[in-house]
Amino acid sequence: MSLGVLVGRFGEFVSEQAPAAETAPVPEEAFPADLTHIRDALNHHIVPLLLLARADGETAPVEREAILRYCIARANAGGLMLSMAEKAALSDYLRDFRPSLMQLRPALKRLDRETKADIEALVAAAQAVVDADGIRRPREMQFLEELSRDLASL
Repeated sequence: MSLGVLVGRFGEFVSEQAPAAETAPVPEEAFPADLTHIRDALNHHIVPLLLLARADGETAPVEREAILRYCIARANAGGLMLSMAEKAALSDYLRDFRPSLMQLRPALKRLDRETKADIEALVAAAQAVVDADGIRRPREMQFLEELSRDLASL
């Protein structure tokens, strides 16, 4: 099994979990100008994570916090040290941003070009998001565990 196939499976899973009613794209002006460099570096990770967090109809603050921690760690690992103001703006962005299913496909295309370690980190972040609200859905848990095992075997 290839990494691309696993990214595709992850995308299908997120798509199945996402709120079906939200399919319209978010206009570019909805993105704060001061987050452009962060959006360019992280949005392909943020889109599936927020869609997954909103699978139950809303994104809980603890789910957003898990995504924020992941984004800060990923930015730091990539040499993008975020200021306190940027972290606050990113937190606001995660609170307000409602990605659509139409934004998932371009995000997956970018994810398909990332390393195995990047995808493993994203799956771990997805697990943290799923666990954050304390509600464990058997289907989510089983899928993410299988995906992690399949990634480990590559």
